[in-house]
Amino acid sequence: MSDTSASRRGDTEIVTAELRSLTVEIDTDRWRATVLTGVDLRLPAGTITALLGGPGDGKTMLAYALTGRLPDSARATGDILVDGRIGYVPQDGIDAFTPDRTVGEQLRALEQRHGSWTVEQACAAAYYPADALDLPPQHNSAGQIQRAAVAAALLTAPDILVADGPTSSLDRGTAFAVWKSLREYADGGAALLVITHDIPLLTATGFADRIAVLGKGRILADGTLAELSSSADPRVNMYFRGF
Repeated sequence: MSDTSASRRGDTEIVTAELRSLTVEIDTDRWRATVLTGVDLRLPAGTITALLGGPGDGKTMLAYALTGRLPDSARATGDILVDGRIGYVPQDGIDAFTPDRTVGEQLRALEQRHGSWTVEQACAAAYYPADALDLPPQHNSAGQIQRAAVAAALLTAPDILVADGPTSSLDRGTAFAVWKSLREYADGGAALLVITHDIPLLTATGFADRIAVLGKGRILADGTLAELSSSADPRVNMYFRGF
């Protein structure tokens, strides 16, 4: 497996991250399984790709592979091509923090290390409340700590941002606001991969440029909302029925 530059300069796009024929197997002492098979996925700069799929279909493992977080029990073949710094918002926002320091202290450390965003700017973009900065991560609500994780990722100013369910614990209005911030970040030139189950928001807003559907570890479809909603494959169009 290689991990090298993936810029492809053409007429309209620069691809900053790409998976080519990625297969991931997990082999523990108790069980062995192939969790991703022959995955091809391109993440162009300035775009959001939404990743859909059911439980156990391999979405989080794909995020792990792209961000260099595969477990020791994993064996990967294929190519992971990356051009730029990668940021990550974990499925459980509290995993972005340590329990021994406040959220504010940890965000300030990221600000000092990277210097592209201020804590105030990142928290505003993530709609993280300023009055929660003095709390340790474990004293934040699920929605608060998820937004704090988005702020933490933005503070690193990544060229590629992988977000695993960044709005899953948020109410409709806040989810829309966070998605809008992610859209603005992509419009600044970053490539985003966002794992989501919020089909109504995707269809209503069009925030995602492309949507990829993962099923049992394979990419079933990758295209625009219009293309996927009219797909003849029931494993794909089932996500868009009624919208």
